Amino acid sequence: MPTLDPALIGILGFLIFVLMMVIGVPIGIGMAIVGFAGIWAIRGSTVALNALYQLPYSAVSNWLLSVIPMFIFMGYVAFHAGFAKDAYETAHKWVGKLPGGLAVATLIGGALFGACSGSSVAATAAIGKLCLPEMERHGYDRKLAAGTAAMSGPLDALIPPSILLVLYGVITEESVAKLLIAGVLPGILSLLAFIALVVIRVKMNPKLAPSGKSFSLKEKLISLKGTIGIGLVFGAIIGGLYAGIFTPTEAGAVGACACLILALLMRRIRWNNFKEIAYESLKVYSSIFIIIMGAYIFVRFLALTRLPVNFSEMIIQLPVHPMLVYLGVIIVYLLLGCFMDALGLLFLTVPFIFTPLIKLGFDPIWFGIVVVKMLEIGLITPPVGIQAYVLKGVAPHLSMKDIFAGFLPFFLVDLFVVIGLLTLFPQIVTILPSMMK
Repeated sequence: MPTLDPALIGILGFLIFVLMMVIGVPIGIGMAIVGFAGIWAIRGSTVALNALYQLPYSAVSNWLLSVIPMFIFMGYVAFHAGFAKDAYETAHKWVGKLPGGLAVATLIGGALFGACSGSSVAATAAIGKLCLPEMERHGYDRKLAAGTAAMSGPLDALIPPSILLVLYGVITEESVAKLLIAGVLPGILSLLAFIALVVIRVKMNPKLAPSGKSFSLKEKLISLKGTIGIGLVFGAIIGGLYAGIFTPTEAGAVGACACLILALLMRRIRWNNFKEIAYESLKVYSSIFIIIMGAYIFVRFLALTRLPVNFSEMIIQLPVHPMLVYLGVIIVYLLLGCFMDALGLLFLTVPFIFTPLIKLGFDPIWFGIVVVKMLEIGLITPPVGIQAYVLKGVAPHLSMKDIFAGFLPFFLVDLFVVIGLLTLFPQIVTILPSMMK
């Protein structure tokens, strides 16, 4: 009986996987089913059953992945301890007088909260619940308020600690420590670009936001005490990684412990809170690891089809400038980001595009930041944008139309300004990792 070509099986499997996503099958389950069936079709039942037995354990037993539950736990501790409120109130005191000051404070609060949180979902929920009512109470344009709150959470995807950067490092076997450090300046660049957008828009159209209140220097300085804890946690993680004192896993443990101890000392966490933090962390952690296990089975199936290798060879041999290939990758991420979860998209695309892009001369650390930046954009891009639905969950009165319309200006700035600058000046990404010990 003639057997199908492995490459053809791979293409069919890929199409079936896309169909499963369209009909709503969870991405980790879909990857596992297609991967298992594909391995069975190519190598037989024995190899497929062995893969089903061995790969899930191999996937989650990677020591580097142990940093993920700690980053998630850190994020939920920060959420329940009210660190987002501290960050927002401090930012409000310092920038509230700027045009669109509350929106600017929302963005800065989101970035500060991201510095002690590994969960963009927790960041969006915290900032949305805290800042949206304030902006609406002061008469801010609903779309501006919604867009600002929606974009404050995805900043967390790039600002370390970042789960997506950890996973990129695991998939590509690049230094996770360097990737986390590399995210610092691009994260600050994104924040400054968003702040400039808000200020310019409100300057051009003052009806979008009323004038803010000014605060004395004394009030501003007193407000800084609310961010000391965040600064200590962030400094411990980044300082330890940069100086080579901690591995990423050790940095995650130090950050999680520091965050918990800080919350306990401030008496903001009680036993009931702790149980809820543990439950929420385990729920998110479990969903991520199901995706990781399914992805490992799916990637093994793709390796047997040789599709990634063939695709890599085809890309390298294209008679075009490498920058055209890079622009093609950006477009693919834009399109797929409209329909796929960030984690699934990361595991699905990187095995195909990493090798050819690196062989074409692109820096692997820089490319990781660009990939995560595109995934960050996808977190809010319709129709799937998960952060939009998280925001809708904490602000049910907002329409999805308002959220996505408010996101559009930030999307354009993210794509053409931030990605453009990172492309033209890769040193923004590479300078800090190159100086690490």
